[in-house]
Amino acid sequence: MRCTWALLILLLLAPLATPGQKEKKSAKPPARTMSGCVDEKSSDFVLFTDDMLKQIAMLESVGFDKTNFARFVGHKVSITGLLIDSTQPPTLRVSNYDNIKILSDICAPAEK
Repeated sequence: MRCTWALLILLLLAPLATPGQKEKKSAKPPARTMSGCVDEKSSDFVLFTDDMLKQIAMLESVGFDKTNFARFVGHKVSITGLLIDSTQPPTLRVSNYDNIKILSDICAPAEK
């Protein structure tokens, strides 16, 4: 009878004794910093190269209103966010307004 109880307790506690088999969470992609010029395109905000020829990314606000991007239109900025490559052009998800830094008040190619 004692062996039966000991076996029963052992079987009940066995799942708790395997801490190495925790569910693995998917790794969160690292933040990416991109530089370019902010512009508005059909009520969305986009990031262009400083010569305004190539669209680098669509800007998506997470946790703040997307109209906050409007104050950066025409400025060269550095923006840190999560880059989603599955869209064309890629989407840069910006989770904090403080992740946007003005590099220049005007958008012009760098002088050589």
